[in-house]
Amino acid sequence: MTSTNKLSRVFIAIIITIAYIAKPTLQYGSGAPPRACTTMLPFHGTIAPQTSSAPYEVKSSASQVRQGSNVKVTISSPLRVPIGGFFLQARSVQDRTQILGNWTNLPEVAKTTNCNSNADSATHTSPANKDSVVLQWNAPKDFLGAVVFKATVAQEYSTFWGGVESTLVEVVTPDTVIATTTPSETSPEPTATTKYTIETTTSAAIKPIHPFYEGCGSTKLCFGSTSSCLNTLDCVAAVAVTVKGEAYTFELIGTQNPAYVATGLSDDLNMGSDSSMECQQVNGLVTAHTSWTYPKSDPYVSRENVDQSMIQLLRSSFTDGILYCQFTRDTRSTVRDVTFDLVNDRYHIMIVSGDDLKANSVGFHSKVFERSEKKIALSDVGNVAGASKLLLRLHGAFMLIAWIGTSSCGILLARYFRQTWVGKQLGGKDMWFAWHRVFMVSTWLLTMAAFIIILIEVGGWTGTGDNPHAIIGIVTIVLCFLQPIGAFFRPHPNTTKRPIFNWVHWFFGNAAHILGIVTVFFAVYLNKAELPGWMVYILAAFVAFHVIMHLILSIAVCVSDGRINNGRVNAFPMKDLMTNTRQALNHDRKTDAPHSGFRKSLLGIYFVINILFVITLVCLIALAPIEQTYQSVSNAISGAMSQDKN
Repeated sequence: MTSTNKLSRVFIAIIITIAYIAKPTLQYGSGAPPRACTTMLPFHGTIAPQTSSAPYEVKSSASQVRQGSNVKVTISSPLRVPIGGFFLQARSVQDRTQILGNWTNLPEVAKTTNCNSNADSATHTSPANKDSVVLQWNAPKDFLGAVVFKATVAQEYSTFWGGVESTLVEVVTPDTVIATTTPSETSPEPTATTKYTIETTTSAAIKPIHPFYEGCGSTKLCFGSTSSCLNTLDCVAAVAVTVKGEAYTFELIGTQNPAYVATGLSDDLNMGSDSSMECQQVNGLVTAHTSWTYPKSDPYVSRENVDQSMIQLLRSSFTDGILYCQFTRDTRSTVRDVTFDLVNDRYHIMIVSGDDLKANSVGFHSKVFERSEKKIALSDVGNVAGASKLLLRLHGAFMLIAWIGTSSCGILLARYFRQTWVGKQLGGKDMWFAWHRVFMVSTWLLTMAAFIIILIEVGGWTGTGDNPHAIIGIVTIVLCFLQPIGAFFRPHPNTTKRPIFNWVHWFFGNAAHILGIVTVFFAVYLNKAELPGWMVYILAAFVAFHVIMHLILSIAVCVSDGRINNGRVNAFPMKDLMTNTRQALNHDRKTDAPHSGFRKSLLGIYFVINILFVITLVCLIALAPIEQTYQSVSNAISGAMSQDKN
């Protein structure tokens, strides 16, 4: 072996030995480098942070800290997962890029690093496993507002989590009286021999409760998008009011990635001539505004000539699709010559949320529109009940019964059963016509009642937003209203104008029926209806069933006509529209047409299945939102079963 080969092998062996020895120190080194200050992520090559919920948590010893004072911050793992490395900062809630305060009195496992100012960040000194880390943060003397402690925590070199945050901590003035609670600074002692492995597909930690819900019903007034969301902590939108002396502090939260969330103070249940306060976000930047609402006229909501200084934004955030802001409002203010006195007056509270913004206002409330049932004093403490939705539910139920139930049955009778129950009458009219009239009059009465109910509920025309439910519904109602008027003036069966009437009556009747069902489909997507999205599948199943029955009955009528005319089919269900009724009936009207028994059986099946569809759909409307109703019932049953066991 040549000396060159020997030297090469020795060199390779040295490199391998150095890499092996260096491997454990490369996992974390001696802390996060300065270039990690902005993203707070380690530079571990192409290794990305874990996407599962972090098994770590960051807690502070108090929810408030005075300017220039300090608070203890603990990084730990409820699951006893060891901490290998960490990088910790305090950031402003209003400006997440602003690093605040400094760290002192650190344990041996931690050290400070300078990002924007001296000792404003803290990191580890070695990659050795740590059960927990307790640090001391000093609040700045020149800052007022909310901060959040944000950390990146690593279990090992290739396994780390970013964006581990504490709950909000408020920096207050030195003369503020605060109550300090100190949590346990160390996690429970883990078993020495336990090895922890966190899979990237496992959601290990419980999602923290948003601080908005803290104190709802006990220390502050809260109003949410549904009656139970404040209990389940999952409101699509909600407002809270805290009163301390004459300081009125509002909080707004909106989920599902909204463009804005807003609240309004109103003298009635209708939107218009109200004072509105909105929090909106554009590309993550949150701002607060106050506006005036106009009753059912453009621009609906506007900030023009409204004093924006009556509210003062305290804190805000837009994280993981959740928009949150907190602001104070002057106890007495005047908007559009209307005085709002928060101390002495009572108001209906409104909560709205939407996806669109305008140049100087917010867009349509496409996510939430909810109103409090009664006028309330903002200083009251408790969870506010929403306005009754009885009229809204009745409107939906009446329309559904009319256009899924009675009109469908009435149309079926008129089209396929004119040569059935021959010789039998009801109220002096042929049986098919008598029942057709009963069903269609019921449709007319239910539709008109539903229209009046919804006018009372919304107080008139309120706009349509992006959902065409209202527009199509109006067209349906007009067609329905005209149908009995046209029927009252129908020509005599033997006149030449009777076919014209037949076609017009058929066209408008079927158009109203089709549009009525389409309107029900669009109602599923109305936020205020609170209907489950899967309801459209039930409606689609009904439409399919209705069409199939039409096809079967059409074939049955053609077969029946073939029996009458020696195998020739010269009639079909629409033929009566082309001539007068008496001329169309070219066979003995003293007996039923062939296969009438079969058609009667099909009609019976149709009635039963139609009733089942109607009952199911009406129940979905009455119990909406069905998911929360189911959850409430399940909880009640579980509680009752637990009491029985005890």
